[in-house]
Amino acid sequence: MPRVKHVPHGFDLAAALAGIEIDRAQPIARQLYLALRQRIVDSRLPAGTPIHESDIAALCLVSRTPLRAALQQLASEGLVVTRPQVGSIVAERDRTRFLEALFIRAAIEGRIARRLAQTGVDEKRLAPVLARQEAAARVDDYVSFFEADELFHEVLADMAGVPGAWQLAQTVKAHVDRERFILMSSIHGRSQRAFDDHMRILAAIRSRDADRAEAEMVGHIETVLNASGP
Repeated sequence: MPRVKHVPHGFDLAAALAGIEIDRAQPIARQLYLALRQRIVDSRLPAGTPIHESDIAALCLVSRTPLRAALQQLASEGLVVTRPQVGSIVAERDRTRFLEALFIRAAIEGRIARRLAQTGVDEKRLAPVLARQEAAARVDDYVSFFEADELFHEVLADMAGVPGAWQLAQTVKAHVDRERFILMSSIHGRSQRAFDDHMRILAAIRSRDADRAEAEMVGHIETVLNASGP
């Protein structure tokens, strides 16, 4: 007997997946993983959404093989779970995974800031990234700011000579990102405050104060605790 498709009230899968464009010249599974991950982070695919491979594959115009690979990666990160009699669904927010991911991210990025205070940064490379953040913060456009924020942290890791450290953080940080998105998109002016944090981090790096640079970075990352409960 076919499983009944239970969906959150008012949910429209086609609308949630709108905008996904697959480049057939690039690995399809990776593109699907990134697209679905972002939609889980920003709640376009809310917790409890059923994952029906045939529906998603049809809407994204892909076969189920690369989609299954993408879903397996999401499951390994705890973003998709399988429930008896229900099937695969988008996971609920997980406090334990969130705190673990926050710990890992703070440890990695704190050390990145410390290293940059010792080696310096490429100001020309930073300038356009900061300009994007400032423009988004000025109009409190958190969706755009979130994208620029990701780029900022990725660029810092690359300038520190440890791009792999950022990739490692990426494997766990979706749980932090879900909390960040809820926090920052719901509080007026939060984008500007995050941008101000970035400027304090850079000020410490530019002054070659490694201890302060690390502390500023860790404090910035842990601001998500302010609205995520005890």
